[in-house]
Amino acid sequence: MTVHRKNSYPRKYAGIALGFGLLWLHAAARSAETPRTLTIWTFDYGLTNSLGGGYNAYSRSPSSARTYLDPNVHHSSSGHALRVTANRAPEGYCGVWFEFYPKSLDPPQALDASPYNYLTFWLKGEKGGEGFGVSLADTSTREDAEPKAQLHDYLPNGATTEWQEVVIPLSAFAGLNRSRLTRLTLEISRPGDERFYLDDVALKADAPPGWTSAPVLAPVTPHSARGAMWIWNTKELFDSPGGASETERLLKFSALQGIREVYLSADLNSVGTATAPQFELKNAASYRAFVERAHARGVAVAALAGAPEWAANENHAQALAAVDAVVAFNRTAPAQGRFDGVHFDVEPYSLIGYFAPSLRKGLFGEYLEMVSKVVEKTNANFHFGCDAPFWFYPSGAAEREAMTVTFQGSDKTVGEHLTDLVDTVTIMDYRNEADGAGGIVTAGLPSLTYAAARSKKILVGLETSREPDSTIYFVAGLPLVEFSRRLSKSPLRNQSYFGDYRLAAFSDGANVHLGLRAPVAVAGGAPVAFEKSLVALARDFGASSDPARFNVQSILAEARTAVGRDTEWQGFETFDLTDPETHAAVGGFKSVHVMLAKETFFGLGPPIFDEETRSTVEWLSRYPSFAGLAIHYYESFRDLVEGK
Repeated sequence: MTVHRKNSYPRKYAGIALGFGLLWLHAAARSAETPRTLTIWTFDYGLTNSLGGGYNAYSRSPSSARTYLDPNVHHSSSGHALRVTANRAPEGYCGVWFEFYPKSLDPPQALDASPYNYLTFWLKGEKGGEGFGVSLADTSTREDAEPKAQLHDYLPNGATTEWQEVVIPLSAFAGLNRSRLTRLTLEISRPGDERFYLDDVALKADAPPGWTSAPVLAPVTPHSARGAMWIWNTKELFDSPGGASETERLLKFSALQGIREVYLSADLNSVGTATAPQFELKNAASYRAFVERAHARGVAVAALAGAPEWAANENHAQALAAVDAVVAFNRTAPAQGRFDGVHFDVEPYSLIGYFAPSLRKGLFGEYLEMVSKVVEKTNANFHFGCDAPFWFYPSGAAEREAMTVTFQGSDKTVGEHLTDLVDTVTIMDYRNEADGAGGIVTAGLPSLTYAAARSKKILVGLETSREPDSTIYFVAGLPLVEFSRRLSKSPLRNQSYFGDYRLAAFSDGANVHLGLRAPVAVAGGAPVAFEKSLVALARDFGASSDPARFNVQSILAEARTAVGRDTEWQGFETFDLTDPETHAAVGGFKSVHVMLAKETFFGLGPPIFDEETRSTVEWLSRYPSFAGLAIHYYESFRDLVEGK
């Protein structure tokens, strides 16, 4: 097999249509005459290929892989190449997969490559010597049995620091059904660090002629737009002796990072009753001084408030009372010291009712009703925004059906309804890679597309903090139908706490297990108060509440299997308690919930953060609805920037 050094290459083929970042089939692919070359990936027009398929890095710890659409490295005068950075540890695995057609198509589509004889792509190494395995899959191929070729068979010395075209005959992939191709995979199999660049992946009928020189690289300077930032901890700003200097430090940091708005946590003091809630803002003078100083620097300030319980009908009065408190504060403050609006962080999916599918849509409807009531209290001069997870805007048919709610006579997803209601939605797009099928850009596109059609704005939120691991004690749960039946009659459906302890839920697919987050003091064993709460929870929602109908050991076995498959959970240890009232045995298990590394930029350092945010802004700026990035949150973002 031959390797060709490049002089020039016709990478811009006719008929590409770009609309809101989606790449459509080029004219040659649609023509009656089959082209001699079918260029599938150029990486220049978005995150999909010429057939609509996506790509993504994959890995199993401790191995890792990342992708990045690099605007500064490309083998023609402009565009992008896909940079792959990987660390192959002795354990685990990693690589990158590329699908030809989207997996979401119904019926599924496969690429007919029978007119072609060669798979080709352009490759450039960071240092030289990089290598990997190349596999192709068809509709009948098992994932662990894909026909594979090794790069070193075609590049004996691996990649070099110059662009080379790699040409691999399709005949090298033994047993491959060329008429039904589904996926290309690059597998990093050699232990160590690898970084290389990939461009212009194509299928060719003929082996290409030789080329001689490398292209001239053109630098690209992406636009930066960090629009907003969450601030949760007001104690240092208001209560410490250095409060004034801390405020100055924060505002200087905001200016350096291009922050134009902050969501400042509103510390609300309850002055009402359970049936007639009323709040007032603590430290009003301190808030007023902060807002005045922020406005003097050109930074807008929104009062940040919210609790999961506010989503439920029975607690809407609390949400409205919080807005009233901010409005009352503004009424007594000078113009420069008034909040610009209110920003809600209300997460209905943190309520236990979310885990019962029969209750979920009703809960979302109540949440939207709450938002609608707040909108009625605001005006054009008082901005109202909300946080929402990116998955409130699903793109797949099944996911859309699950998230579609009838509200005010219209059937739309929760996110679409929310966009219609508020001034701005900040999506919690918590990923640490811009590109790829699981990246920031792909996850953000549905919300931006919808908002653009309605002249609304979306901020794309990124995470820079790391949640500490938390140990959860679960009581052996109930089958889903029984759990939903009991929960529908229980006030627990609208709660995120059980007494003094944070509730958690885990579904193993057949059963739902409720648990309590253990305080730090419980790490080695449950004290009396915690045990009593677990036993009380089990009386209503544990399999032990009806041992004649529900086999605790079988249910625990199903839980063990599911926890073992879920990367967000580590460890599985059973425990037994005794109900002091009934003397019945209460079975359960504990596991540790961990934040996935892919969800945060924590620990990755400024270069990766800057690179990924530049790429995110580059691809999302084409949407008129894109209002910039929102960074969660101040202290962790500051530590990241300062390299701590």
